[in-house]
Amino acid sequence: MPLFLLLACKEPITDVITTEDGSVTLTLFNPTSCGSCDPFEGVEDLRIDVVVEGVVVDAATFSWPSESLTLPALDGFGVVQVQLRGLTAGAVVSFGQTPELVIGPGLALDLPVTFLPINRALPLTLPLAAGRRRHGSIAQRDGRTMLFGGMARSGEPIDAVEYYDPKDGSFTLAEFVLPAAVADTRVAEVPGTGERFLLGGVGSLADGVEVASTALIEFVEELGTIESIEPLGAARREHCVSAFGDAQIIAFGGHQTDSSKGEFLRYDAVDDAWNLSTLELSDFDDRKVSGCIPLADGRTFVQGSVVTSTGIWAFTAASAGILDPSAAFLPTPAEDPGSGAAFVVGPSMVALADGDAWVGGGIDPRTGQAAATAREFRAATMRFDPADAQPDSRSWGVLRPIDDKGTVVWGCGWRDLAREQGVSSVEVFNVETGSVGGRIELVDSRSGCDVAVLPDGAVLVTGGGAGPSAEIVVPYQQ
Repeated sequence: MPLFLLLACKEPITDVITTEDGSVTLTLFNPTSCGSCDPFEGVEDLRIDVVVEGVVVDAATFSWPSESLTLPALDGFGVVQVQLRGLTAGAVVSFGQTPELVIGPGLALDLPVTFLPINRALPLTLPLAAGRRRHGSIAQRDGRTMLFGGMARSGEPIDAVEYYDPKDGSFTLAEFVLPAAVADTRVAEVPGTGERFLLGGVGSLADGVEVASTALIEFVEELGTIESIEPLGAARREHCVSAFGDAQIIAFGGHQTDSSKGEFLRYDAVDDAWNLSTLELSDFDDRKVSGCIPLADGRTFVQGSVVTSTGIWAFTAASAGILDPSAAFLPTPAEDPGSGAAFVVGPSMVALADGDAWVGGGIDPRTGQAAATAREFRAATMRFDPADAQPDSRSWGVLRPIDDKGTVVWGCGWRDLAREQGVSSVEVFNVETGSVGGRIELVDSRSGCDVAVLPDGAVLVTGGGAGPSAEIVVPYQQ
């Protein structure tokens, strides 16, 4: 049976796709508050694509607003994604898409779709529940985004938690708060569980100086619980964390102790508990570590602000019976780190499908100079090569994947070590192919903002700057 799309012109726009045995309700939602934010402004045609595993399996174009919109029957397509494009003279000017969905007998789905002009930062109508900067965010399975911690305008860390709901564009305070006020905390997610840990960050101010935190907080999305477990062995800020293997998490750097110490958090199935231990690291100055990320082979790439703190931590779940975790660091060759080498603080990183790592941004703390280009760390040779896909340079920027094909959004951050020159833009590009989507300027100055990717691929930019506001971007590469 054909599917029908009913489109109204007035907000809110609700489109209903019905089948014989089930239904999908798509709400084309516009949560913005500017006169030029209308996704139908100047649109001559609307195109609907049905996508399966990245391939368009059916498409139809309709004259807007004179023609009624219809979709083909989706029988046999399996997991699908529906995309809607607004066209002017054949060029895409507005876009929206569903997450991947399954239509089955008797199944009724109600999905919000952010349908907006493409590649523009647009202000949201509703404000954040709490003003914050240098905070974090977690995309949840129910479609909401959780914002947590950060700093108030006074500079003090806060414990407030709130949710952004894409169904109505609202921000609502949660019924709980963090067990400890913290900003710039690091998040490690245990793959496939919905369980996350918040480690360290800035916990307080003392005579105007930021003080590192020992906070170790467990958040279980399915249970809606958030609680402290035992404190870290050392207070840490500007550190790195990486989850790997079967429920194991490592933290490096950011402490002021006299020796190199890592934190190793492991789940014990027998005791049904997480156990934290301190690693006394050998041949590795982790106090100069500025970032880390799990590679495709399970090892951990470590970026430092000096060459001797940069390389691979080779301990994995598979090598646990062979390697000593305290002596498992393999440094980049100091005599030949590669033509693209940069040793910086505040880099942004993402693992590549071929087993290497893409590294962008950062500032050399010895010179105060920003890294001019991105680089790729080659795991096989332990060296850096120059890389494409860095339209701009920033430090402590937020890098989020948009899809599983290497497309990322990179936003916020600073241009200087003192964190006085905030970067108020986001960039969309592909770390696998090197293609660049361009720089998108934000409406407001947002020093210390955060970036999150919604289930429909829209990018939410929250906080920073002077007020509790947010912006949204629908990225699209022609």
